[in-house]
Amino acid sequence: MREVTLLLHFIGLGLLITSMLGGFFMHRQYRKAPDLRTKAIILKSARPFGLLSPIAMLLMLITGIGNMHALGIGIIRTLIGSRDFILTQSFEGMEFWWLSAKLVFYAIAFIAGIVLGIFARKRGTLVHAMSLGEGGPDAKTRLALYDTLIAAGHVIMPVLMNSILSLSVYGRLGGQ
Repeated sequence: MREVTLLLHFIGLGLLITSMLGGFFMHRQYRKAPDLRTKAIILKSARPFGLLSPIAMLLMLITGIGNMHALGIGIIRTLIGSRDFILTQSFEGMEFWWLSAKLVFYAIAFIAGIVLGIFARKRGTLVHAMSLGEGGPDAKTRLALYDTLIAAGHVIMPVLMNSILSLSVYGRLGGQ
């Protein structure tokens, strides 16, 4: 059973990396597009990447919990152990500190992905409205804000994912 959850965890990781890279490259094409109509078409074609990432994150969450269970590591003990470490500065019982840190980075990435998805949907709706000649007087300002936030997300999310992967490698190779 452990091998199945580990395989599904890696599949989730592959899906997540695919959606991140696809979203990044589609965003670059969007930034190069000459007019709003072309941008609207690019955003519409990029939508499957945005829909793929929550599936990948959920798959990784479920299989990560399954992998922890297979290793005999409880999520509550991991989080409580990290609290005890913070309070006492003692490494006793903290052989899985890297897992606590990984869970924190994962939670940040999960929430950031949700927020970026909301911004991306608003940007897509706004670009579509602007391509039809609608959107209001402050549409260009809002679009610039959404573009900046999403561009920042394309920097933040890989940093978070690299942190999670680094902690995973450390935990499996050097932390135990």
